[in-house]
Amino acid sequence: MLTGTFQRTLDSKVRTTLPAEFRKEFDGKVCLIPFDGALYGFTPDGFKAWVDSLFERDGKHYDPRNKNDVRLRKGLTALCQTVDVDAAGRVALGKLGAKTLQSLGLGHDVTVIGADDHFEIWDAEKWEAETTSFEDDLLELMYGTN
Repeated sequence: MLTGTFQRTLDSKVRTTLPAEFRKEFDGKVCLIPFDGALYGFTPDGFKAWVDSLFERDGKHYDPRNKNDVRLRKGLTALCQTVDVDAAGRVALGKLGAKTLQSLGLGHDVTVIGADDHFEIWDAEKWEAETTSFEDDLLELMYGTN
């Protein structure tokens, strides 16, 4: 389980160092996909499980004869980039392309968070705003009437 919040920077080669606790979960490879305002990082098996979970509804699973299922799976796997975790624990985000990094607002200062089965890389300021919003909504999220 990946947990915690870690402040990091991107170096001149657009790499960031994963927390030591996270590196143990990855066997030298990480699947990166831009999603929901952040960059998600999964193990290869974790990425497959995440994609598969998106099709589990009403007792059904991925249907290769359903055009929407095919389109969603194809789009997600096309967005995903599998990159190496180097010996120093760094991940090269530059392989995602400047356009993707810019759309996520990832610049010099980033925050890496554990999110159970994956990690997320956020622009540091954007993550600070998310944290404030979460803290304001925590009790309602825990005990809300929804």
